[in-house]
Amino acid sequence: MKWFLFGLGTGAAIGLLIAPQEGAATRAELGTRLRTWFGDWQGNQQQTDVTDDPRVQVEEEAEAVTEVLNTAKRDELMSVPGIGRATAKRIIKHRPYESEEEVLEEGVVPEKILERVKEELVEKKEDIA
Repeated sequence: MKWFLFGLGTGAAIGLLIAPQEGAATRAELGTRLRTWFGDWQGNQQQTDVTDDPRVQVEEEAEAVTEVLNTAKRDELMSVPGIGRATAKRIIKHRPYESEEEVLEEGVVPEKILERVKEELVEKKEDIA
């Protein structure tokens, strides 16, 4: 309880020091902004939308790339610039893949080609869906 009161006192003191001394309206505006910010922050802490989380989006994209590499036919793979008959055959030969990292570590395709697969095949499938 003592720390709570100390925190309230410190917060009020800082608020008074930050707010300009001329005009109660300016201090009131600052107080409103702080309450709004705190309310928004508190709301964000309680309800976080995982679809807006960039980490989730990256994971979903990585899963989509892996799925495309595991299921795409040779002609689909060859439609990506930089993937010829030999590279498409190599991709199909090393299936199934667990992750993008596995594809890169095994040297199946370079990172540049993997990015093109994302652009060409994954985004096209997402546009269709």
